[in-house]
Amino acid sequence: MLVGLVEPGQRGHLETDRSEQVFLGRVTAATIRVVLLGAWIVWCLQIVLPFVIPILWGAIIATAVLPLVERLFPKRPLLGGVVFGVVGCAIVLVPSWLFLDSIGEFCIRIGKQWSEGKLEIPPPRADVADWPLVGKKLHALWVQLVDAPASVVERYLPQLRQVGRWLMQSLAGLTLGILQSLFAVVLAAAFLAKADVTQRALVPVAERIAPRHGRRLLDLARDTVRSVAKGVLGVAFLQALLAWIGMRVAGVPAPGAWSLLVLILAVAQLPSILVLGPVTVYLFTSASTPAAVGFLVWAVLVGLIDNVAKPLLLGRGVRVPMLVIVVGAIGGMVSSGIIGLFVGAVVLGVGYELFAEWVRVTEDEAAST
Repeated sequence: MLVGLVEPGQRGHLETDRSEQVFLGRVTAATIRVVLLGAWIVWCLQIVLPFVIPILWGAIIATAVLPLVERLFPKRPLLGGVVFGVVGCAIVLVPSWLFLDSIGEFCIRIGKQWSEGKLEIPPPRADVADWPLVGKKLHALWVQLVDAPASVVERYLPQLRQVGRWLMQSLAGLTLGILQSLFAVVLAAAFLAKADVTQRALVPVAERIAPRHGRRLLDLARDTVRSVAKGVLGVAFLQALLAWIGMRVAGVPAPGAWSLLVLILAVAQLPSILVLGPVTVYLFTSASTPAAVGFLVWAVLVGLIDNVAKPLLLGRGVRVPMLVIVVGAIGGMVSSGIIGLFVGAVVLGVGYELFAEWVRVTEDEAAST
């Protein structure tokens, strides 16, 4: 009855106000839902963030070794995952133990000799002074270190403390990287044990991200992971292993530490001569000439493996520019430590190939229309 008493103009205003209130109510409700959902997503990301790198690393490892596990255990994926977990943990723990043991043994031996006054430093050869740029200064410092090591230590004590602090921080980061690697191996073993279920679960997610192209992008990511893993990580591990064998035979102190540096440089696409060169110089000044020459030949062969094996392995499947691998390895190491060195190279390589494929698909679709 009251509605009939309202004039037509006022009725229109009432309906407009009511529709605005309904619209504002819907906008407010939608905003609240979006804010709550965003807060929930951020909360979940904060919880999962510490495990992102190990999860990615585990997925990369599982993708790279899946063909081998399927070939060895075609009908028993669970057994294949368990065997890989045991072997993978051994692969992580044994080099880590050799590295830490060599560092610990070297430090204990030097500390014991220093405390007992029995530390003997081999004198430099006379031709060290003829080296360009640093020869005379290095020879003088070396002679002083042989004659009066305590005075040299006292002179450079602040710098030595900074170096020691950096070494302790690096050792702590390395320990964390080893633990993350073990966790990643366990995850990779779980992924391998349930490989079929994992692959089926990824297809709908990929189709949601890239409709009609999800399966192809998944195959592309798989091929890129395996190509980069073989061409970059596989060659890097091979170079580090051969470098360790050569330094062990030649009697170089702390061979595990030097081989780890070779591994890092190889993943970052830098020549192993940056480590093996100074080691060779050290052998020429402290060991016999035949031993030094033999190690020099071995170091050259280790460096040539990178030029021979990498094009063969990286060329199978998908080719990734070396610049992408270098940026990924260095950026991953800066952001996530040692484990990021490996994950970054693979992740950025996969991302590059996915982006290139997306560009090609867009161009093909535009040409077809």
